[in-house]
Amino acid sequence: MELSRFALTRRSGSFYRQWLAALAVGGMLTGCGDVTEPVATTIPVQLTTAELDSGIAAVTLSGTIVPRVESQLAFRVPGRVVSRPVDAGMTINKGDVLARLDEEPFRLAREEADAAFAQAQSTMARLRRDVERNRQLAKTGAVAGADFDAIESAYAHAQAETKAAQSRVSQARNNLSYAQLTAPAGGTVALVQAEVGQVVAAGTPVIRLAYAGENEVQVDVPERYVAQLSPGHTVTVTLLSLPDSNLNGSVREVATVADPATRTYRVRISLPHLPPKARLGMTATAMFQDNGASGQILLPIGALFQQEGKQAVWVLPEGKQQLVLKPVSIGAMGTEWFAVATGVKLGDRVVTAGVHRLDEGLSVRPWDGRLP
Repeated sequence: MELSRFALTRRSGSFYRQWLAALAVGGMLTGCGDVTEPVATTIPVQLTTAELDSGIAAVTLSGTIVPRVESQLAFRVPGRVVSRPVDAGMTINKGDVLARLDEEPFRLAREEADAAFAQAQSTMARLRRDVERNRQLAKTGAVAGADFDAIESAYAHAQAETKAAQSRVSQARNNLSYAQLTAPAGGTVALVQAEVGQVVAAGTPVIRLAYAGENEVQVDVPERYVAQLSPGHTVTVTLLSLPDSNLNGSVREVATVADPATRTYRVRISLPHLPPKARLGMTATAMFQDNGASGQILLPIGALFQQEGKQAVWVLPEGKQQLVLKPVSIGAMGTEWFAVATGVKLGDRVVTAGVHRLDEGLSVRPWDGRLP
């Protein structure tokens, strides 16, 4: 009896375990029916089409009319400005007085130097007479040789003092003349930088003078174009105030150092025949007639990818979703662009942003400009 109950219990437990196992398998099968395959997503990438450099002729650059020669004029001595008879925009001639300093301190310094020079001359004359008087006495032994040597030394010192005093007189006279600022050449007062009553140091700019003569157009050229320019390059200039005037000019000067703020290069365009209505500071546009294209493919600097010390770019083939990494050799390089010598063909679609986050196995698509 007890044996039968034990067998029944074992059969019941075995059935219960089988039922739990079947339930678990059914749950797993049911869960598997809810699992969906992961959907592959594509990453948008910014692309640009590789094209040849079109040259500077396709770009209109703006500039301003500037004088060919312009200088900052300043006093060579410090002092207080007591007169400034010129204003900005005035036309002046060579030798015209532009500003004056208070001359009284310089006049007193000159008088002091004159007095010191007269005293030095008197001392030198007295010592010269002592030398002449004691020379014969020294020969006869009436005056000791050491005493006569001291008299000669004093006379030599007096000669040196007289020369120094004379130099101070010349310097004082020059300083007095420097209290008056005159124009070194004819031209136009471009800027006034000091007012009456102002105390200025030596060398402080007071007047900016635009010299009379030929005027030019100054243009700030981006670095991608500056290598194509050289002195003599033909340019067509149009003034904003005179839109019907097409002036023929040529590049006279190309800066060799970029402006630290704008990273552009200053170019001066010579214009021998400016119309009479043209004024300094007017806006002008410059069109460089010679194409001067480099014949190389230019890409944004953001497209450059470094791999094991070598340069490469990501290219998306037409009709594909996977990128291809192409090694390239670089020609010229600027702060915003670089020229591709080899490795990229015309028409290739090149990734220009986020290149270090990409991989050849990723699926990508061209970015349409919309934000997610």
